[in-house]
Amino acid sequence: MREGNYVVIDGVRTHYFEAGKGKPETVLLLHSAEFGGCAEFSWEFNLAALGEHFHVLAPDHLGFGLTDKIFDFNGQFDRRIAHIRRFLEAMGVTRCHVIGSSMSGGLTLTVAARPKPDWPIVKAVCCSGGGDAPNNEARNILNTYDGTLEHMRRIVEVMFVDPKWAADEDYISRRHEIANLPGGWEATQAARFKAPFRAASGPRERDSISYGAIKVPVLIMAGKLDPLRAPGYADKLAGGIPGAALHVFERAGHMGNIECADEFNRRVIAFLKG
Repeated sequence: MREGNYVVIDGVRTHYFEAGKGKPETVLLLHSAEFGGCAEFSWEFNLAALGEHFHVLAPDHLGFGLTDKIFDFNGQFDRRIAHIRRFLEAMGVTRCHVIGSSMSGGLTLTVAARPKPDWPIVKAVCCSGGGDAPNNEARNILNTYDGTLEHMRRIVEVMFVDPKWAADEDYISRRHEIANLPGGWEATQAARFKAPFRAASGPRERDSISYGAIKVPVLIMAGKLDPLRAPGYADKLAGGIPGAALHVFERAGHMGNIECADEFNRRVIAFLKG
């Protein structure tokens, strides 16, 4: 496990990776939110390549990776957004491209669609996020992690097409280790808690995003073989965002930024520089 760096944001010890320091344009990388999700696993094959062209920052969200294990039951969604806003302020970033994987892809589109975006987004990339997310067996495997190596292997089997990832004992052990850090399981599972007596007050913001209100250039990226998203969701998603570009990984599931890293890096660099 790489060490990275730390910064204290409003009392929260926040872990992040950095590359390309001194480059004039900043790219913010925001990781996925499966059990064990963190900046290291989402971006270990992208950080250096993007760092050749941009100043890259890749923080661990609240409760994930090596950042403090905090969950706000009064509004984690906006707390997470505010934490990233304060992180950017602490790092002196006033403009940035934002690339989000899975949950963070949808989070990025949510922020970009707001009348006054919380982050200073110049361009946005959403990889395997946003749009329809069916409640199926694949998602059930992702959401019911029991803390064992074998269940972590099943999670990896769901997210990747190539069986080499699930067969890599070191890779499974690394993901298992960070998923089982003190407070890690609890912080990730907390998002799935719902009191049986508390009726929903209405649709969640993430489920009613006004994609047509997004004003920054957007690139939607999706794995053709992703079992965690509805078939054809990416075409519908890109079609609802003015001027959005779409790139589909033919041989990837939910983690195209990892499984097709070279393809991802080339396409993202071209989009951000274009």
